[in-house]
Amino acid sequence: MIIGGGVVKLKRLWVVCPACGRKVEAVATDGRVKGYCAVRGQYVDFPVDINMPPMPPSFAGKHHTPESKAKMAASRQKYLRSQLESS
Repeated sequence: MIIGGGVVKLKRLWVVCPACGRKVEAVATDGRVKGYCAVRGQYVDFPVDINMPPMPPSFAGKHHTPESKAKMAASRQKYLRSQLESS
């Protein structure tokens, strides 16, 4: 038994969900996004332009700079030292 047929073009991109209006990461299959919006509790199916450049995420902390990573590491070490000294 042979299942399938052609080549399916997949592309990961950032889209605005038509159900809830939030920016979400999605996988487009042949120019369409199909999925479930957990915020609104409904299925979505909409066309997207897969040739557009990907939309960068606006979530804080997604991509840290070397300076912010160093500050977080120093803060983490200070906290761990204080926990060891108090016990």
